[in-house]
Amino acid sequence: MSFSETDLISLSVGLVIIALVLSDVFQSIIVPHYRPQGSRLSPLFISKLLWQPLRGHLIRRSRHTEQDLSLFAPAAIVSMLTFWLALLTSGYAMILWAERSSVKPPLNNFGEALYFAATSVLTVGYGDVIACSPVSRVTVIAAALSGLVLLAITVAFMFAVQSHFHNREVSAQIISSRHGHSKNGCVLYMRLLRDENAMSTLELCEHWLTDIYQSHSAYPILLYFRSRSSRASWLIQLLVVLDATACAMAMQKSECASVFASIYENGVRAVDVFCQYLSLSRAADDLIQAPETFVPIFENLGATNAQAAALRFAGYRQRYFAGVAALSRFFLIEMPVFNYADVLESRQLRYAAASPGNTVTFDGLLKP
Repeated sequence: MSFSETDLISLSVGLVIIALVLSDVFQSIIVPHYRPQGSRLSPLFISKLLWQPLRGHLIRRSRHTEQDLSLFAPAAIVSMLTFWLALLTSGYAMILWAERSSVKPPLNNFGEALYFAATSVLTVGYGDVIACSPVSRVTVIAAALSGLVLLAITVAFMFAVQSHFHNREVSAQIISSRHGHSKNGCVLYMRLLRDENAMSTLELCEHWLTDIYQSHSAYPILLYFRSRSSRASWLIQLLVVLDATACAMAMQKSECASVFASIYENGVRAVDVFCQYLSLSRAADDLIQAPETFVPIFENLGATNAQAAALRFAGYRQRYFAGVAALSRFFLIEMPVFNYADVLESRQLRYAAASPGNTVTFDGLLKP
């Protein structure tokens, strides 16, 4: 079988398209792991072609509902599968067009090659077009195998995504319930001070953040799944847990320092990876509060040096807050305001604001 120069170009382009699709599927499903180097098809398709135009439209319209946004992620998965199938079909169509002399009846135009490739990839096989040479038969068999494997592993991918999404939402709801849906990290910190089973909550937070880091790095489509409850949004809970952790680390009193450090590092790493994956700019200096803003909180927490504690807290918070703010802007999730007045009015803080001679510990007691 001889190929003209045009056929060789068509053959080469087809092979490149197929290689890109299979590589993207392999990295997304078979070996899911975030890699900051290189460009993959699915992130560009979901972010640039689907989400950002929709996001821009919603911003211009100045109104949107969570129900509308909750449909995006499931629709994006179906669209991504269709996108892969369309590219795979196009790649094999270009190869079959280059091999058209060994196909019966002869392919008269590219549309017929596209039809033959589609019936092969989707394993329909009507039999109205057949491959006659060994090379074209290998192409058709490869197309059928590619289609079968893609459809099979995509089904498994959907189940895995749904499972991770369910686990994320269950833990986020429990954590939110344990601090009364306050959306404020200091309130969670004060609840931990009073809770006799504080360690179980800390272990839940540690496991939840680690699971989010691993699952959402492996399956970034999870980032687009909206939480079922707006007051228990996974991104808001991420900020609440990190704020509570930063508060505890700034106080430098806890016997659970290693657990807090683990929660903090996993949370910061997760925010960094998500922002890198989405190529988000974290220029949010206007949203970062000055350390002086937090001094009244630590005064009421009984810190020995409230200004030093506030400075430490601001330093810890600076590592993740701009990233969380960038994620909230990108996904149109309203950020809670860290307002110490709300915290000071809470019953939990007034209870835990011990007298100067008291020490707050995580056994749920105030020890003189």
